[in-house]
Amino acid sequence: MQKTLGVKADIMNVAEKLFCRFGFNKISMDRIAKESKHAKGSVYYHFSSKLNLMNSILENEVEKVRADLLAIINNTSISEPEKIKRYAMERMQSMNSSYSYHNALKNRVLESGDKQLMECFSKVHNDLVIWEKEQLTAIIVSGKNKGLFKSDINASQYIDALMMMLSSLEFPFFIFNLYDKYKKSFDYMIDEIIFKPIETI
Repeated sequence: MQKTLGVKADIMNVAEKLFCRFGFNKISMDRIAKESKHAKGSVYYHFSSKLNLMNSILENEVEKVRADLLAIINNTSISEPEKIKRYAMERMQSMNSSYSYHNALKNRVLESGDKQLMECFSKVHNDLVIWEKEQLTAIIVSGKNKGLFKSDINASQYIDALMMMLSSLEFPFFIFNLYDKYKKSFDYMIDEIIFKPIETI
């Protein structure tokens, strides 16, 4: 079982590097099998298609993002206001290293690639956003109950606006590689523009 998991991870690692370097459409399952030094049958045993393989890579990256965010969400030593701040900053920091996510995002935004790949990315992205909204709603509600956020804040509208802002920054940050350049400005945006209006203290 452990060996099987190792083979699967190995195939995913090789495929991810190839997709990032050459693009999804230019890489075949034959090439992935050759580069990973596994039989083509073994590749298809773990992944029914190239799209299925890419989907697994994207889900794996998103799972890492979730794990990073959960470390903040489940941290009982920090307040809800601090969780919102750290959440937004950690989300973008974690996504900054999700290279397959970047490539699929570029494919979708530019609409120059495979339609199935764009649909695959959209599903993975939308599932993440739904999960994020649930987590952020719980933080806002908890903070309101403790008097840490303004009582009249509409949690749903605030979170929609926050997610819209974060999603809109993904393209310039990760496709044009501007995250490092504008990180300090992003931190200021979170602290002064996005967060301060809802804080009571």
